[in-house]
Amino acid sequence: MEHDMNIAIIGGNSKIASALIRLLLKETTWNLYVYSMSLQKSSSERIVYKAIPYSDIKSWKEEFLSIRPEYIINTAAMTNVDACEEKKQEAWFANATFVEQLSRIALIIEAHFIHFSTDYVFDGRKGPYVESDQPRPISYYGKSKLAGENAVIHSHAINTVIRTNVVYGFTNSDQQDFVKWVLNNADASKQMTIVDDQYSNPTLTDDLALAVKRIIEKKRSGIYHIGGNTQCSRLEFAMEIAKIFHLDTSLFFPIKTKALNQPAERPLMSGLINLKAHTDLGISFSTITEGLVRLRHHMHVHNQE
Repeated sequence: MEHDMNIAIIGGNSKIASALIRLLLKETTWNLYVYSMSLQKSSSERIVYKAIPYSDIKSWKEEFLSIRPEYIINTAAMTNVDACEEKKQEAWFANATFVEQLSRIALIIEAHFIHFSTDYVFDGRKGPYVESDQPRPISYYGKSKLAGENAVIHSHAINTVIRTNVVYGFTNSDQQDFVKWVLNNADASKQMTIVDDQYSNPTLTDDLALAVKRIIEKKRSGIYHIGGNTQCSRLEFAMEIAKIFHLDTSLFFPIKTKALNQPAERPLMSGLINLKAHTDLGISFSTITEGLVRLRHHMHVHNQE
């Protein structure tokens, strides 16, 4: 029965998991099993929080054989692009090996595996991209995430891969994102150098959560590109953040990506075309203005509590 459905969410401290838990508690009667490296307090009798080390695959197998989730949703990843370049072994385990092990367990227990990936599987020469475009990662982060995708797709488990980019949204944890970085620096009146040659379509976590819910309801598998409805440069995104949150834009200094000399190469003309997700899942994705207004509202409500 639908109300008895067990949903496992891995990476419980992530921004996407936060939005997903909020939405599923509000709009469904499903039981949520949430896994992260650190234990959290449960805010509802429908959530069970557990801490299982990602390397302990035996415990993962025992856990899922015991609770038999209908859906396993993996939001966990090593996402620091430069750290992935410098700690390749760690990146490969988090983004490829662990994902492959999870998809094998999903196959054994006949669970539908939903996995999050990234626009960094593309080279950023001719974005935004559709689902059928050929991946060509230019960083180790992108390579490890593509390997994870391939492990899921070829696992024979029922699966859905969601590619997204520049994720932002409300969370109670200390999870950093671009919006939080801009707000924190503005609070401290710190100058910010912001790239004006990296293009993407920033994605609100609430939209990703709704997409997951629709994928479950409609039993959809395959690859979905989920991004916001505004294609913009990182500097343009910062300017919109400044507008919505009334920040001082004189703190912003444009810079070219190349001038930053980062360990990992970045895709420049990136972003994801969300037409398939829009039509198939029936979702109207947020523009950056709509997304930031919604985030500001979440923050305001949280501060009142």
